[in-house]
This record gives sequence, structure tokens and C-alpha cells, in this order.
Amino acid sequence: MEEASKVESLKASQRHRAASPAPKVKSNKAEAKDSKEVKASASTAHVKVESAGAPEWLAMAKWITLLVTTQLLMIIFAKRCTSQAGLPLLLCLAQFAVSTVLSASAWVARAQSEVTKSVPKLLAPRAVLLDIVPLSGVWTGGFVMFNAAALYMSPGMVNVVRCMEPLATVCVGAALGQRFSWQVLATLVPICGGVAMASLTAGSLSATGICLATVSNVAFCCRSFCLQRLRRNPENKLDDVAVFFNVSWAATVALPLLQIPLEGTQVLPALQALDEPQRWIFAAEMLMSSIFFFLYQFVQLLVMTQLSPLAFSVLTPVVKAAATIDR
Repeated sequence: MEEASKVESLKASQRHRAASPAPKVKSNKAEAKDSKEVKASASTAHVKVESAGAPEWLAMAKWITLLVTTQLLMIIFAKRCTSQAGLPLLLCLAQFAVSTVLSASAWVARAQSEVTKSVPKLLAPRAVLLDIVPLSGVWTGGFVMFNAAALYMSPGMVNVVRCMEPLATVCVGAALGQRFSWQVLATLVPICGGVAMASLTAGSLSATGICLATVSNVAFCCRSFCLQRLRRNPENKLDDVAVFFNVSWAATVALPLLQIPLEGTQVLPALQALDEPQRWIFAAEMLMSSIFFFLYQFVQLLVMTQLSPLAFSVLTPVVKAAATIDR
């Protein structure tokens, strides 16, 4: 009996195995197909990552191209303007005043188009103004020192000193506690030296001009550090347009304190020396230089927010090499 029951249980287990579905086994072709699909999806993901990073570099290249173009146009009209009447501080005042008007107009136009959204404030509050004033001071001081250096040396020789801005950035960064590798410092030597040789033109060096141009280097490179400090301020709710507006109006208020005592007595004689058509040409070229100054400086602000202070300062030698149009 026991043997009969064992036989019956064995037959039942065999019937259960036959009724249950057999496990699916992938063939070699199916495995190869799945492997290809995995590789294809991985390569597609890799392409998507690369394509996502490509627009950022392309956008940065466009901004840098616009930076170089607007600076060249600003310099062309500025040289035409100062060749008719040597009033560099008056030109600088006009440039910042026009930038104030244009940046405010851009903010108002955007505020009207974004009625459903919250638009950032235009005027900086007192807590943010403490960071705006130093930023505007170094921004304005860089241009004043640059124009003053041009009174003692040719623009080409001033540009030779201006090409050393990355070195000034390293010094200022080191004073603020930043450290740079020897590899980075070594790359600055051929960049600054090569561009300085390319910018070298006829003219003699001046100790006063070199000092003023060096001070302008320090002032210009301090803009990135001051901008970083402004962005770390928790009270700062300003966008880029509002930041540039506040920098411009602060410069417009401060510049007359220099322009009136230094050039106040020269404005009328310089304008009276021009005939009627030349005065209109002088005013038109000053306006055009101021418009391109606004575009150039605002693009600088946008690029400055995307790069480190040292990387941004490297743009100066490259732009100066392209801007040697006084030859």
C-alpha cells in the first residue's frame, strides 16, 4: 500500500509540472537585441548631456563677441569725440548718464510687459546700497584712471599696461585670501606678454601714465570681487538691469565732483572752438559713444556674473589686442 501511495504522489507531481508554464529563456538573439537597446539608450543619454551643455558655451561665445564688438564701436566714437574736444571726463559723465537713462527705460519696459509677474525693485535699498557704492566707485574710478593715463601716454601704450589686468586680479585675490595654482599663473605669462607685444605701438612710456594705468587695472579687477560681495548680500533682490542702473546713477552723481573742478573751465572754450556743424557732430558722436558704452558695460556685467574674477580679467588682454585701432 505504501508503494502504491508513493507512485500516486509521484504521478501527481509530474502532472503539476506539466501543467505549470515553462520558464522563459531568452535566446541569444533576444539578448543581443536587448544589449543593443541598452547601449543605444546610453549613447542617446550621453548625446543629450552634451547637447545640454553646448548651448551654454554657445551663448557665452555670443556674449563675448558682442562684448568685443560694442567696445570697438565705443572706442571709435569716443576717439572721434575727444579728437574734436579733449574733454574725457565730460565724455565719461555723458556715458554714465546715458547708461542711467537707458537702463531705467529697459527696466520700465520690462515691468510693463510683465504685469502678471513680480518685477524686482529698481532702486537699491540702504542695506544693498552699501555694496552698490563700492562697486560703482571702482567701476567709475577705472575709467577715470584710464582716461587720465591716456593724457600722459598714447592709447596703445596704455593698453600695454592694461593687458596686465590678470596679474592685478591675482594680487587682489591673494590679498582677499584666494590662492591660485602655479599652472594657472604660468598660463598668464604668455597671454599677457603676447598681447602686450601685439598692442605695443609707437610712443614713450611715462611713470605717471604707468601708475595711473596700473590703478585702473586694480579698479577694474575689483569689480568682479565687489559684484560677488553684492550677490552674497541676503538683502539683494536686484536683477542685472537694476544693478547696472544703480551703478550708473551713483557714477553720474559722483563724476561732477571731478569733472567740474578739473574740466569746468575748459568746456566752453572747447565748444566755442567748434563751428556749428562740428558741434552737432561732436554731440552725435558723444551720444553714439554713450549708447555703445551702455551696451558694452551691461554685457560686461552679464559676462562677469558667469565667470570667475580671474577668467573674466583674461578677456581684457584679448579685447585690447583686438582694439588696437589707433595704429
